[in-house]
Amino acid sequence: MPSAPSRAVLRLKPRSTGTKAFLLAFVGFFLLGSAWSMAMPYDGSADEFRHVVRAYGVLDGQIAARANATITVPKSLVPNGIADQDPLSCMRWKLNETAACVSAPAPGDEHRMVVTTSGAANYNPIYYAVTGWPIKFFPNYSGVIAARLLTCLLTSALLGGAVAVAVRLARGRGPLVLGGVLLAMTPVAVNLTGAVNPAGPEIAAAVAVWTSLIAILLARDDSKWTLALFGVSAGTLAVLRELGIGWLLAALVVIAFGASRDRLRELARRRSVLLWATVVVIAAVVGAAWIMLSTQGGIPASGQQTNAIPQGVKLVIKELTHRVPMYTNGLVGLTSFGDVAIPLPLTLAWFAAVGALLITAARRGGGRALLQLAAIVAGGYLFLVAADLQAAAGGWWFSQGRYALPLLVGAPILAGFVIGERGLVSVGRQARAMRWAAWILIPTQGVALWITMIRFQHAFDSLHPNLVFLFGQTSSVNPFSGKWTPPGSGVPAVLLGIAGIVVLLTLVLRAARSRPISDIETVTIRERYIRIS
Repeated sequence: MPSAPSRAVLRLKPRSTGTKAFLLAFVGFFLLGSAWSMAMPYDGSADEFRHVVRAYGVLDGQIAARANATITVPKSLVPNGIADQDPLSCMRWKLNETAACVSAPAPGDEHRMVVTTSGAANYNPIYYAVTGWPIKFFPNYSGVIAARLLTCLLTSALLGGAVAVAVRLARGRGPLVLGGVLLAMTPVAVNLTGAVNPAGPEIAAAVAVWTSLIAILLARDDSKWTLALFGVSAGTLAVLRELGIGWLLAALVVIAFGASRDRLRELARRRSVLLWATVVVIAAVVGAAWIMLSTQGGIPASGQQTNAIPQGVKLVIKELTHRVPMYTNGLVGLTSFGDVAIPLPLTLAWFAAVGALLITAARRGGGRALLQLAAIVAGGYLFLVAADLQAAAGGWWFSQGRYALPLLVGAPILAGFVIGERGLVSVGRQARAMRWAAWILIPTQGVALWITMIRFQHAFDSLHPNLVFLFGQTSSVNPFSGKWTPPGSGVPAVLLGIAGIVVLLTLVLRAARSRPISDIETVTIRERYIRIS
């Protein structure tokens, strides 16, 4: 009879299963991200103008490290209606304006240089050097779409790796490990994967970090591919944005807290682990060095001013009753600049699925699992509240829910693993729940895309639309027409979105097949020999 560590490893699926899952997830997320890339106007997602300007500057050799640095770019990247400052943008936060308010570049604008600012002027240049080169060679909307697609490639590869590990871990535990990964990629996160913005890759890297850490430390997965996924995703997370190193350390501490000392000592003696750890440490040093060089530390000193910020006790009440609910909605249901809301019932359905995972794991998974999940959720919200209160002292609001997603994505992933590992829910019931959830939640990605397209093509009559009653608040719900449409038409974006949904549904329904399977049947001959001998 194999020892307990051996039994944990024997539950892993064969490499071929992981490969199929990787390909399905990669294609599915790439199709969805491509749909967003094709559907959105220039600067149609959070801070995209700032990141486009930064990308051009990096590829042009303008790698200034100051937050207030100016960047010289072609006029075609700064059309009328788009600028770094919110009041100069004709559609940002103005839901009653279509994307048609942005003027088209005039002939020769690609060669006419202008000076502009960018709120991302001091961001680490690595992301922009990798994905931004099409903007340098084609400083127009086509170059922006190409850079979006490169971002989508990066995020899809990371997510494909996370899904492959989750599917391999599902054998013998149930598909909720995979369910946690898919729930982590909310419509808000997928929206960011189709934009020029390091936030999308940051969230995808965090999903891969949490999944691979759980596999390595808790499930005793000794696959070299899982270790490589951790090394690549952790290194990526450390250099993308200012808080990446903090998110990485949080994931390491939380998951290591649930690991046995024997497992930690065993990993510390392995040469391959030390090698990848060295890679991650080097990436973290590079990321930290850039933060110190670029004066990125802390919350920005200023932002869009508002007169609606109370003080004292009233500020705390406003934070808890208004801002915290907004963060929460912003984790799932607020796309674009956080100003386009998907229908409330779908947002609630998403939170119901996440809540079911967290409550089941927290109530029945033991004290250690409860502490781990509490640390993730409380840590994410404490960060958002503290950052918001600090900015409020300067007369503006800062936080959006998506800022904490790299930490919060760990909660459903860990909860799904705990439920499966400890047999809190039978494999059959897990499979049935996954199938029901898949038919509701995966199409939600398409609904989010559709409503965001309507916003840019037809606009909304209300600045704060209640999208439960969507049809009464816009002139049309047709994504193929409007005052502004994606170049050519909206057909490619819609077809890509539908294709992505079909692929992800196929992935989930295949993974949710429940049948009794022998542990020994799930490993290769080589793995069986190594473990049993």
